[in-house]
Amino acid sequence: MFRSIVSKAKDFLQGLIRQQDMPPKPTLDIDMAEFRAMRNLMIRVQDEARTIRRLQDDVLPKLKQQLADTKGVFKGKERKALTEQIEQTETKISTMLDALPEILKEDGYPDVQAFMATYRETETVVERYNRALAEWERKVKESRRPAAKERYSPPEQGSVQNRLKQLQAQGRQSKTRRKSFDRER
Repeated sequence: MFRSIVSKAKDFLQGLIRQQDMPPKPTLDIDMAEFRAMRNLMIRVQDEARTIRRLQDDVLPKLKQQLADTKGVFKGKERKALTEQIEQTETKISTMLDALPEILKEDGYPDVQAFMATYRETETVVERYNRALAEWERKVKESRRPAAKERYSPPEQGSVQNRLKQLQAQGRQSKTRRKSFDRER
């Protein structure tokens, strides 16, 4: 019973020592809710930019190619319809390009460059925090490993021999005492 109490006290003290040796947990300098809102805004702006790029790179050239391929006297209605589609697509592209900065202005950013600069800075801070947190977790795990190994490591041969000698010496002392008790009776 005494051994179990001493063992538990030893484990408790080792835990306290490990806590003192652990490096402090890194802290984040920015509000994560604000960063998530910025990231969602960035995703929204990127989706709009992808749509604009698709219209510019895919749809508009195809319409222009169709207009160029439409030749002949009897294809005037088709040419007129394609020309109108091209104009509508160009108008849609210019409207979307004008609306892109407005999306950011609604959130309080003066222009795209200011938003991008702020977003990149906060993204860098969050990435540094994540790396520091991963390093801290790795150090904490490493600091706990030796204690577990010490508990489960086999005793050294010299210490076993010393312990056996101690037990034998205690056993001899207890035998000699018994003999002396027997003689006195």
